[in-house]
Order: sequence, then C-alpha cells, then structure tokens
Amino acid sequence: MERITIHIESEEKANLLLALLRSVDFIDDIQIESVAQAPVDDFFDLAGIWADRDIDQESLRKLAYKSASSQTEWAGP
Repeated sequence: MERITIHIESEEKANLLLALLRSVDFIDDIQIESVAQAPVDDFFDLAGIWADRDIDQESLRKLAYKSASSQTEWAGP
C-alpha cells in the first residue's frame, strides 16, 4: 500500500479534490487532517521595542563589533 500526503491551503480546492478522489474505485481510504495555521506576525508589532532604552545605532554597532571580533581571531595573510 502506498500513502500520499497533500497539503492544500484552499478549503474549496481541497473539497473538489476529495470529491474526485472519492469517485475513484482503487482508493481504499481517505483521511483528512486539518492543520491550524500559525498566525502571521506583523513586522510593525515590534516598532518601539527600544523606546525606553538608552541605546542607539552607533552603540549597537560598537557592541556587535566587539562581540564579533572577540569570538573570531584573524590570522592575517
């Protein structure tokens, strides 16, 4: 026996495919599993995350550079 899994986003198209599959005589069993969709995060929900912090782009760059340079050693040419 072979198993085929198909993910279909449109419920209307899924129902159309199910109707077609049910009409075929060599299909033994059809199982339907609904999967809950994860909510789509909005990029702008994070706007203002640093609003009450004393930090700016320049200080972030300095911290990132220090962190990156302390983790890797460059042997040079």
